[in-house]
Amino acid sequence: MNLKLNDAWFLLIGVVLAGLAAVAIGNPDANIALYGVAGVMGFVLLLAIILKPSFGANILIFAIFTNFSRQLADIGLPGVVIPLVLTVSVAILIRNYYAGQLPADRKKTFAIEAFLILYFLAMVVSYLAATNKEQAIFKIMEMVKNIIIVYTIFFSLRDIFAWKQAIRVVVITTTLLCLLGTYQLVTGNYAQDFFGFARVSTQGVFDNDSGGTSRLAGPVNDPNMWAQIIVAVIPLVLFQIVNEPDFKLKVLGAGALGILSLVLLNTYSRGSYVALTVVIILVLFVYGKKYNPVLIFLGLGLFVVMLPLLPAKFADRFDSLKIFTPGGTEFNEDGSVQGRLSVMLSGIAMFADHPLLGVGVGNFQTNYQDYSGKIGIEFEYGERDPHSLVTQILAETGIFGMITFMGMIISLLSGLAKALRSISDLPAYRSNAPWLMSLQVSIIGYLVAALFLHDAYIRYFWIIAALSITAVQLMDEHVNSYASSTMPEFSH
Repeated sequence: MNLKLNDAWFLLIGVVLAGLAAVAIGNPDANIALYGVAGVMGFVLLLAIILKPSFGANILIFAIFTNFSRQLADIGLPGVVIPLVLTVSVAILIRNYYAGQLPADRKKTFAIEAFLILYFLAMVVSYLAATNKEQAIFKIMEMVKNIIIVYTIFFSLRDIFAWKQAIRVVVITTTLLCLLGTYQLVTGNYAQDFFGFARVSTQGVFDNDSGGTSRLAGPVNDPNMWAQIIVAVIPLVLFQIVNEPDFKLKVLGAGALGILSLVLLNTYSRGSYVALTVVIILVLFVYGKKYNPVLIFLGLGLFVVMLPLLPAKFADRFDSLKIFTPGGTEFNEDGSVQGRLSVMLSGIAMFADHPLLGVGVGNFQTNYQDYSGKIGIEFEYGERDPHSLVTQILAETGIFGMITFMGMIISLLSGLAKALRSISDLPAYRSNAPWLMSLQVSIIGYLVAALFLHDAYIRYFWIIAALSITAVQLMDEHVNSYASSTMPEFSH
């Protein structure tokens, strides 16, 4: 799971160039020479991406997963994601003009792309119902950026090696960020946030927790959202550990998995604990047909035995999940759950009143107080986030938004499943199967966690979606190429 040395240098150079360019642009007192240097660096970056488009995709993935723009914004500098997207897009267009870069036949991805555009149109149409027009426009423009990012990555990764390399960038970047959190845990030095790349949120998590609990929040400064991102990355590691033939890489993968799991535990995110459980079940029982069932049950048994031996705070957090069971008696005593129930019921009420278009994209917060007062579960004054992607989509974009979003998800998972079947009888491409399955489980894990979280950092999901669309396209191209090469007239 290592990047080639030259690609690692490409990645480092790209981040440095983008960062320096952002400093130059954001500093009004900079002299002409500094702007000139920034321009030269930008031109070099453009040339590098023209020569190696996947380099641009990897830089973009790295910048998004590290939330690099947020770190720059905190010190008064402009973000790098938009300049990067524009640079990569221009480079792809130039390369396509001279050498051809865009996939010509996209029949296998047509349904996915169609539902993606329809979902965007649902957001645009919901603007008509929005009370807060400015917020609606902001969310629509954010979706425009996300779609451009999806296509930028899709069109940049035009071979299987580049696609796998991009997945490795996701895994390595997330693991390195979690390694910073591991340092905080081991040393107890939570004040060291590594320039914002390893933030910590102190919140009251347990009863009698007067001083608050330090929850690892990664570069996004939200422990629940960071946990959701980690849950989506863990399947990408799990499948490689199981299917990687190189023992050294298996050990490295196991180490990465340990770091990711440790940080996930210390986010204290119950929704992500549930999502991780779903991921493990899928990996072992749905996608792991070749695994020894005896070893699986031994592993589960070991987990059950070890659970009581976990530090009390983790055991208490797992134990608090009992409130969701039929026999749970602490439901009404959990303020967090009460608040989320109020949010969920308010969202359903918004959908009931506005079933077609919703209350307008980005307008859940604006309408929350009006609806929560009628429901009467929570009386805290102020705006609240939806805390559930499903509730948010239904409330803000209505049935049109929900149908198109679910259509895109189903098409995405179905496309990966068809790609998996198409290579099952082709020895030359069968080694790609674990990569396809890992993306399927990654999407499912993210969406399970999204049942308890809204779309604040959904751009991470769009990266996984872009890698999945790319996989569907690449597998189709290679299967067709293989079929053509085995035709009698071609062989002759």
